[in-house]
Amino acid sequence: MECGSARTGPLATGCEHCLNGSKMVLFVTGLCDSGCFYCPVSFERKDKDAVYADEMLVSEEDDIIEEAVSIGATGTGITGGDPLLNIDRTVSFIRMLKARFGPDHHIHLYTATMDADKAGTLRDAGLDEIRFHPPEHMWDRLEETPLREIAEMGGNGCRDRGAGSPGP
Repeated sequence: MECGSARTGPLATGCEHCLNGSKMVLFVTGLCDSGCFYCPVSFERKDKDAVYADEMLVSEEDDIIEEAVSIGATGTGITGGDPLLNIDRTVSFIRMLKARFGPDHHIHLYTATMDADKAGTLRDAGLDEIRFHPPEHMWDRLEETPLREIAEMGGNGCRDRGAGSPGP
């Protein structure tokens, strides 16, 4: 692929939107308790409970909608820190985006938290795809996590083939 990236199998829908440059990045919190050595979050955002739509600091929910409209977003990638550490905010944003842009507005999410109840809540809110980035200490113990249960929840835990992809 371009820029030296590689893949095996079909590209997930969320990746297709990103490659087309049509996804808004919604950073819902800089809080995370995983301590991953590969964490790309900047020092300006890390450990701070702030929301950004692309590079814009969000002061109210309308800022998120305005950013999505201004860039012609066909979807949203939700990230952080760990968005599941503020599940209520994350669910609220998913519902808001689906209500405003409809079911075809593709939403994917990155998290280190493997929690079946939270994954079900996200699915029910309208999340299309989820990517798990478990902490390094779990890489050789994924069978001890609820990852399989989440992947088997209606449509791979969410509606797309991106659920259950472990590792960074």
